[in-house]
Amino acid sequence: MNNYQEESKADIRPGEQDLLLPYDFDGIKELDNDPPRWFMYLFYITIFFGVIYVFHYHVFKQGLFQDAEYQREMALAAAAKGPQTDLEIVAFTDEDNLAKGKELYQQKVCYSCHGNLGEGNTIGPNLTDDYWIHGGSIQNIYDVLKNGVADKGMPPFKDQATEEQLLQLASYVLSLRGSNPPNAKAPQGELFNEQQ
Repeated sequence: MNNYQEESKADIRPGEQDLLLPYDFDGIKELDNDPPRWFMYLFYITIFFGVIYVFHYHVFKQGLFQDAEYQREMALAAAAKGPQTDLEIVAFTDEDNLAKGKELYQQKVCYSCHGNLGEGNTIGPNLTDDYWIHGGSIQNIYDVLKNGVADKGMPPFKDQATEEQLLQLASYVLSLRGSNPPNAKAPQGELFNEQQ
């Protein structure tokens, strides 16, 4: 027995001799200590909870899993709102909202594709005539602004503006019709009249 083993044996306190495990590693002995009682109680509680969980969700199928719970909550929220109907969108015609729409037209850089006066350029169509690619009603314009037109390079603004701002911008675009700006781009799309 070397000096290190003798020292480690000397470190054993009275009463610990019975707790020594029968093996050692490099002269280091391990005591067979029980885990603390609070830890064992917590361990037994988790086992009990696990058994209850398995029976509740998997055996008796009384509980809802995450996806089903989410769908239920969404259905309850929709039911609480009541039946949803598509409201008819009406354009703003007052000067204050049209001024805000014009400001948004400049802020959202609409002019870079449609010109400062809505006359259109090499990228975007003319917004001042009666020809529209995706329809010329306030609803059509609002939908294009909100959802964009990916294949035409028109970005969606639904995440960049509120519903009110989108309506103000759509109303401003609608107010440009018939303004006859200089250097207007040739008509594109189909002739739109209000009776359509």
